[in-house]
Amino acid sequence: MQLNVENIKRRKGIKFTDHARIEMAKDGISADEVMKAIENGKVIEEYVDDKPFPSCLLYGKSDDKPIHVVCALPQHINMLIIVTVYLPDPMRWIEFERRK
Repeated sequence: MQLNVENIKRRKGIKFTDHARIEMAKDGISADEVMKAIENGKVIEEYVDDKPFPSCLLYGKSDDKPIHVVCALPQHINMLIIVTVYLPDPMRWIEFERRK
């Protein structure tokens, strides 16, 4: 399976993990902002061997807010699982797309 934005966008359902919701609340990120980041985002890291499902790190923006979304793509159901969401630290990322 390709871990790319088009495959992510095609998923019919979406599930936010409890961890994702906690991190979103800490950083003041809404579900709508996550969806905007996914819509205009791009996959910057792939974790194809993650268990129980392959996952990836996506970078996108909601308005001018940079957002990182780790999402998993189960192969047995047409659902996107949002594992975690956070505001990337500019001290740890080059243009929010590459680790320093």
